Amino acid sequence: MTNRREFFEYSMALTLASSLPVLAQEQRQLPTRLIPGTDESLAIVGLGNSSSFRDDDLSTASKLLDIFLDHGGRYVDVGGASAFSVGKLGQEKNATEQLFLGNYIDPAEEQDMRKRIAGIASAQGKSALDLIHTRDIGGYRSSYDAYRALKEEGLVRFIGVARSGAQNHDAMGRLIEDGLVDFIQVNFSLMEPEAGERLLPLAADNGVAVSTSRPFLNGNYFGIVRGHELPEWAAEFDCESWAQFSLKFILANPAVNCVLTETADPAHALDNLGAGFGRLPDTDMQQRMLEHMRSISG
Repeated sequence: MTNRREFFEYSMALTLASSLPVLAQEQRQLPTRLIPGTDESLAIVGLGNSSSFRDDDLSTASKLLDIFLDHGGRYVDVGGASAFSVGKLGQEKNATEQLFLGNYIDPAEEQDMRKRIAGIASAQGKSALDLIHTRDIGGYRSSYDAYRALKEEGLVRFIGVARSGAQNHDAMGRLIEDGLVDFIQVNFSLMEPEAGERLLPLAADNGVAVSTSRPFLNGNYFGIVRGHELPEWAAEFDCESWAQFSLKFILANPAVNCVLTETADPAHALDNLGAGFGRLPDTDMQQRMLEHMRSISG
């Protein structure tokens, strides 16, 4: 697998180095989109569960969060140890209210779920967790009453499921149709566009918020585009890098509230945030992007 560090050649690194300080200096605030049914907004670019969060690399994690917060970022996906490391840093930075943390609470005995929520809430300095979701779609449905009770009692604010893979779209769609979720997290990108066919429109029609994962196929995307020049027409939607090429395609779908970008490199984080600014591709351009990626991926 080719990661982005391997992908950036020296000339591109120089270009990036010359442009990133401008974004950092301007500290422009990311555009936001409303969480359906509320007056609360999320910045359209979020942070995935970075290895710096999971591995308790607080120095790097702190730098990532500073960049993110300075540009109005809110949504951070936190699972396992990240719920505690990010929560601790958020409190130290007086950013508890700004951060919207997507936690993972799997189905269990209700008392065990409450105990876990209490521990995470203490670490995050929150009276109620922003979002709890699970990858166990079937377990979520069978335990829905417990999740709903946690929300009704004010222990959590939003509930839902997070799962990649087109094989899960039907089950996620039924949860949406049955009114059982506030949020879904699903993989959606140029290389995995299937969710855009039915699931994302269904979420939009039913007032369900969407975050998206795997914008770079866990790094494999950069291996696909390696050695290929960014097409000149990408400038028509203010795209300056291959990372932004993928992210802007995702954000062009109005059902997407936030695209989650996972990195442990502050320079890459700035590049990712850049996708949130400027124009987004229209429908015709999105199709052109898909066709271009098919042509270079074989």
